[in-house]
Amino acid sequence: MELTWKEGPTAARGRTDPSEALSCLYDEYGTDVLRLCFMYMKNRPDAEDAAQETFLKVWLRLDSFEGRNYSSIKTWIMRVARNTCLDLLRKRTRRERAAAMEDPGWPGSASREDRELMMDVLDLPEKYRGAVLMVYLQRMTLREAAKALGTSPSAVCRRLKKALSMLEG
Repeated sequence: MELTWKEGPTAARGRTDPSEALSCLYDEYGTDVLRLCFMYMKNRPDAEDAAQETFLKVWLRLDSFEGRNYSSIKTWIMRVARNTCLDLLRKRTRRERAAAMEDPGWPGSASREDRELMMDVLDLPEKYRGAVLMVYLQRMTLREAAKALGTSPSAVCRRLKKALSMLEG
């Protein structure tokens, strides 16, 4: 299997061994995936599990990426991460969700204000939270976020405006 991605990490481009390519993708996007998973899962152990499952899915489907209509490998990986987190969250019970909220275990250092803002973002409905996380946390363009979320750039823009008004109000 030969991987010839039009866009993607320089180190992974042209790799013929899927495990080598995956290693390069993990080196490039592992922190971003973990951060996104944390924002959905709300605690570090579950975020690490979700990130690991994300890269397992990426590895299993790596050869099918080129045929997809995503703008970049990052967009595809972030969509896989988001969907993995949503699947795992659907499986949780209410009690597990409440316990996870009590111990955020933020990956990396963050000020108290940043943590409070993140908790407010986490309380947004999923479609608004997804737009905020993709654009502001992952620094995706509106077009990339739209592809990752399965919607249009104008819908992402509307969701960001609504999320901002919800956070301010």
